[in-house]
Formats: sequence, C-alpha cells, structure tokens
Amino acid sequence: MIEELRHLIALQELDKEIRALSQALEEIPANLRELEAKLAAVQQEKQEEEQKVEELQTQHRQLESEMVMMDDSISRSRERLMEIKDNIEYKAMLREIAFREDRKDQKETEILELLEIIEVHHQTLAQQQEAIITLQRQIEGLRAEVEEQMATVNQQIQELTARRPQVLQQISPNLLKRYEFIRERRNGTAIAEVRQGVCLACHMSLPPQQFIELQKEQEILSCPHCQRIIYWSGPGEPEGLNSETAA
Repeated sequence: MIEELRHLIALQELDKEIRALSQALEEIPANLRELEAKLAAVQQEKQEEEQKVEELQTQHRQLESEMVMMDDSISRSRERLMEIKDNIEYKAMLREIAFREDRKDQKETEILELLEIIEVHHQTLAQQQEAIITLQRQIEGLRAEVEEQMATVNQQIQELTARRPQVLQQISPNLLKRYEFIRERRNGTAIAEVRQGVCLACHMSLPPQQFIELQKEQEILSCPHCQRIIYWSGPGEPEGLNSETAA
C-alpha cells in the first residue's frame, strides 16, 4: 500500500473516533435536558394552579363579604320587625326575611362547595410541589454524573486531537485538502476499502480495469460512484478500514 495512503487511513480512523466521541458528548446531557424540561413543565403547571387558587380564594372572600352583609341586613330586618304594628306589613317583612335567609343558605352552600374545590386544588399543588422536589433531586444527582462523563469524553477527545498533527505531517497538502473536501460531503467517510472489486462505502462495483490499477498500488484512486478515495488491502493482509456502514 502507498505509504501516504496508509497515513490517510490512520487519519480517518482518528477523525472517526473524534467524531463518535463528539456525538456522544452531545448525547450525554440528553437525559438531563429531558428532566429539566419536565421540571419546567411542572413548575409552569404549578404556577397556573396557584393562579387558579388565588382566583378561587378571591371569590371565596367575596362570598364571605356578601354573607356578612346578608347577616347584617337580616338582623336589621328582625329589629324592624319588632317595631311593625300593621299585620300586612308584618307578614311582608317576614317574607322578606325568609327570602334573605334562603339566599343566605344558598350562599353558604356556594361557600362550602367552593372550599371543597379549593381543597382539591391545594392537593394538586401539594402533588406538584412533591414532583418538583423529586425532579430537582434527580437533576442534582444526574448533573454530577453528566459532568463527570463529559469531562472523561472531553479528555479523550483532547488526547485524540493532540495526535492528529503528527499524522497530518505525513500527508501532502493537496491530498489532505482532497480528503477534507470528501469527508465533509460524505458523512465523515472519505476513504473506503475495496473488496472483490466492490467499494464497501457505496457497495458499487469498480470497472475491472480500475480495480486492476488499484491492486498495482501505484497511485491514489477514487471510486467512480461515490468519489471516495479507495484502497485495497490485498490478499493475505489484515482487513483495513471498515466502510460497510458508510453512506
């Protein structure tokens, strides 16, 4: 195999490791972000629930105020009743008092029903607060774990990246430019192995004459279908770069 091509294969292996680690680095905080999103959603729901409770409590205070006014009105009517001498007027006042007491009973029922509703909302608030505390604890524990994992992966990326310049020195600028151009456009895979005349990246067969030229290992060739740089490990040699999953 052409020596420069061997270095290029080594570069691609290095770049693929860096790429895989970089993708893992982005995926590590996924669970943490999911929990944080749940926490934000529950906190928003709790805030909306608190607003409902405040509105209900305002309504409750209004009903209580109306009850006080009704009690006062009924008390004044009863006092006036003692002063009435006319039988017709007396009966009319009794009807009025009865009506007001009936209205008072209705208000009391409304207040009791409202208190039950408020209690249900308070129970919901308690459940939401408990969920918030649980999520906060989970996030706190997971955050420490995520930070540790990310630190480890970052260290691995730094170590691999530090090795890259040594490999780059063994490759000509033109070939390196060609490699980077293809890599950007081919999902990170710029070099593909050829086995039995088939490019393992695009799974297309090379023209017979080109495969013959590839086996001579006299020049660096490209796949006519996917334009990746191709190489042939040769009979009896260890298998090289696995490009079977390349797109």
